[in-house]
Amino acid sequence: MKKKIFILCLTASMIFAQGCTNLKDMTSTSKSAITQENIASAVDINQEIFASGDARIEESGKGVAKMRAKQDAREKLRKKLFKESETILKAYLLEINFYSRKISDQVLKDLGEYVAEGILFEAEEKTSWSENNKMYVVLSVDKDAVPVKTKETFIAHIDSIQAKLKEVREKIQSIPVEGETFSETTDSNDIETDIILEENSPLLDDSDEFIDVQL
Repeated sequence: MKKKIFILCLTASMIFAQGCTNLKDMTSTSKSAITQENIASAVDINQEIFASGDARIEESGKGVAKMRAKQDAREKLRKKLFKESETILKAYLLEINFYSRKISDQVLKDLGEYVAEGILFEAEEKTSWSENNKMYVVLSVDKDAVPVKTKETFIAHIDSIQAKLKEVREKIQSIPVEGETFSETTDSNDIETDIILEENSPLLDDSDEFIDVQL
């Protein structure tokens, strides 16, 4: 119960922080009034996660400057998405036992990066403009994409671990051991070596299947 309350609080904090980050980026004192106005008119801070990038217009022209500004925006957006995904993944890690948690914790960064890169493919250019010899580009994604993609990725990760453990178990079981009594009716499913969720985990229902966690 305490874990469930913690996850709900963590999720609420994440959503609040997401909104504050968007607002902070939009109203940063380092951004001109024109930049703030263009961003405000192009994105919905309550429904989107966005980032703006910029690049100086050199002799190569506005086209190259826009390309660089877009790359800058993508990198900033990637960092935002990774941070959001990492927060959710850490909450999920609380729901599995200590041994399994150690396995998953080792690849937490990789999972977060995978989620961020995947969502970046869905990034949409909302607006672009030139100002003070610079090109600006704003990219955004649907904020709901982060919890959805993160959950899918985490479940796939757990399934992968389960499959690998089962394969190792079956190989070991097939090795003859002196003095061992082998029964042909032995059911490998009776041996519990898969990833085990904590007792009373909110991620499991009576059928031991993942249920949706509203984030």
